[in-house]
Formats: sequence, structure tokens, C-alpha cells
Amino acid sequence: MLGEILSGLTDAAQAEEVLSIVGRPEVQARIAQAAAKEGVALGALIASKVRHLVEHGDEEVWLDLVGAMANAPQPAAAAVERILARAFPDPVRVRVTRVPS
Repeated sequence: MLGEILSGLTDAAQAEEVLSIVGRPEVQARIAQAAAKEGVALGALIASKVRHLVEHGDEEVWLDLVGAMANAPQPAAAAVERILARAFPDPVRVRVTRVPS
């Protein structure tokens, strides 16, 4: 299942279709904005970013992805959402860490 999902997201035509079916509106908007800024087609940008994630993702990425799928009622949708969130991180998210006193 994961191989089919990754295959679909690394093919430009299929990636755009998958995004339109499964992607949350805020993720769709973020990806569309990135594609417009870079001057590339939406599907091409998704395929490129997902390919980069597949080729360079560390163990944490894969464990996170498998964990999301294992606990989801719709594993394929969960996988797509998690992959897109990793490939197109939300720039607004701020990580707050505690500073030891």
C-alpha cells in the first residue's frame, strides 16, 4: 500500500489528482502558493518534493509515517496527509522548547 501511495505522489499527473482528493484545504493552498512562487506546475512540485523526501528521509520520517498509518481508520489518507505535511511543512508552526534553568 505504501509503495502505491508513494508511486502516485511521485508522478506529477497523479500527485495533483491525489492532492485534490485527499489533501486538506490549507495544505492544498500552501502547495498551490509554493508552486506559483516557483513557477512550476502543482503536480510537478509535489512529485519533486515527495521524491526528495523518499530519497533523503531518515528513520524518524518512516517511523512517523508507518505509525500514522497503523493508527488510522483510513491508512492511505493518513499516509498522504503525513507525507504532504513533511514535504510541505507549515511555516507558521513554531516549536517551543523549554530552556533548562
